Amino acid sequence: MSARFEPVRRLAIAFCMIGLSAIAGEATQGQSPSDEFNRKAAQFFTKEYTFHPWREEDHIVDGEDWSLPPWVKASRYSGIQNVEKKVPETFPGRHQHAVTITWREIEPEEGHFDFADAKRRILEASQGGKFSVKIGLQASVWETRYFRSLDDRTIVRVTPGSAPVWIRDYGVPLIEERPNASAPFQVVNCDIYHPEYHRRYLKAVAAFGRSGIPQMPEVDICYVHLKSASRGEEGAGPPPGDPNRPLFEERLRAWADAFRGVEYKLCLVSHHEEDLALAIKLGMGQRNGFVEHYMLHAPNPGLGQLVDDDGYLVVDENHPLIAENRASGDENEEYRNEVRFGPIETFPHRYHESMLRVLQMRRNFLWAEGGPWLVNPPLLHYVALELGKTVDTAPDAWCYLRESYVRDRRPETKGKPRAIKNFERWLFQRDAPGAVAEACEKVSVPEQMFEFHRDHLYDYTARRTNIEDGQREIRFALDDRFLSGGPHRVAVKVTYFDRDKAVWEVVYHTGTRGDTENVRRMQCGNSGKLRTVTWILDDAWFPAEGYRGCDLAIRAVEGDAVVRMVRVIKLNPLACESHP
Repeated sequence: MSARFEPVRRLAIAFCMIGLSAIAGEATQGQSPSDEFNRKAAQFFTKEYTFHPWREEDHIVDGEDWSLPPWVKASRYSGIQNVEKKVPETFPGRHQHAVTITWREIEPEEGHFDFADAKRRILEASQGGKFSVKIGLQASVWETRYFRSLDDRTIVRVTPGSAPVWIRDYGVPLIEERPNASAPFQVVNCDIYHPEYHRRYLKAVAAFGRSGIPQMPEVDICYVHLKSASRGEEGAGPPPGDPNRPLFEERLRAWADAFRGVEYKLCLVSHHEEDLALAIKLGMGQRNGFVEHYMLHAPNPGLGQLVDDDGYLVVDENHPLIAENRASGDENEEYRNEVRFGPIETFPHRYHESMLRVLQMRRNFLWAEGGPWLVNPPLLHYVALELGKTVDTAPDAWCYLRESYVRDRRPETKGKPRAIKNFERWLFQRDAPGAVAEACEKVSVPEQMFEFHRDHLYDYTARRTNIEDGQREIRFALDDRFLSGGPHRVAVKVTYFDRDKAVWEVVYHTGTRGDTENVRRMQCGNSGKLRTVTWILDDAWFPAEGYRGCDLAIRAVEGDAVVRMVRVIKLNPLACESHP
């Protein structure tokens, strides 16, 4: 791990141990942690799958509104894993099936390769293209040891690994990794950079390429595994200057050669800057596994995540990972216990933020929540339809008006709080004279969220006008590639807080040339509820150029508008170009 990420690693371990202490305390009181968790989960989660139905008319609903027109279908190059047994057959997302292939399986005897069973399982998992298929050649694990408990390291079970049995004949050392802190197991890996291992591994990768598996249309994504203390063979490459660094880079080039012509299917499992740079250069994609920490990678230029001079989180749409729609994945799965992320009461908020960060990052593949529970089915339904969409194929653009403070990593201000504004997906909010939007609606986050500045353990989840200070408007500009000019038929959905009997308007352009201002007015009540209003605009124009113009605005008339999110939805399916 590079020095840049070492503080994050130390904090993650420390907060994991805090959670373990809490779990141990519960267990000593006579109730198993899983029973107690499920009792709580029944209060915050659900096992009933629901979604928000589409209504193409002006209306208001309580809460958020994640509905989309019925003609919106999941992207062909997308996949969502781990929810298939919890949702009905009518679930609109593209389920992803994983096919695990091991070196031990494909080369049972040195020099004798057999890919027949792997191909059969890929075809079976795909079911004629119905399902997305994720593969990877796992190769580092010698065995996995399971202990009686976290406190009792008595080995009760050992499972065979992915490395070929015959590799030990060449004196390859075994590495006993650090026992897992949240589950009672320990991975024993081979030294993947030992010269005898490395040379034979490269031969196996070359054989994998000759097998025809990379070119199979059923295969959407292939993880480029390394080694780790987890059961996923994850990890990162050795840092620059390490004697094993050239071997890591040779591994990556071998995989690029094996997938020649379809390198975009490859998914590096490291987020380190130097690893990413090489993977992107070789035509690969990338996968993270910790989007639950939704303010990580803000910024991370290697993933196309930038922060501008005004603190807005910006997407580099020219980054090859995004511009070429390469394999790009993440995992939002940690909703089964309170070990890593603190109290279950905070989980719905974390899930909400994480899901929207997945889309803000333009991901196309996702491992969703584990266990028997669904955290937010309507949001899951929406995300499944949006994964893999591009600015040309997406049915909507949105701006989530939020703000968080992370620990600044810039040398000149290192360690200080740094405000990160908004999650945006082709709809941008920028301040201007008379339109400075104030962050508000604070939601606390637990101390386990290690990416947050320690003095700012909270999110702001909305922005407001401030009439007293002359800031009457919140202004928005659409990405010109999404919609520009006009007239366009769209739905505009504004999620707001119904408060103080405020009166505000959505201001937009109309007329034969977009030179006329029109408004839709909202008269709030005083319920304090979060609500979403939908307006159907038949002749909207979007004349602004760039993301600092004004295509539409929210203007306070009496009292202040408190707004969480704005979505602009295309109502003409022909406006969403087809995408392979």
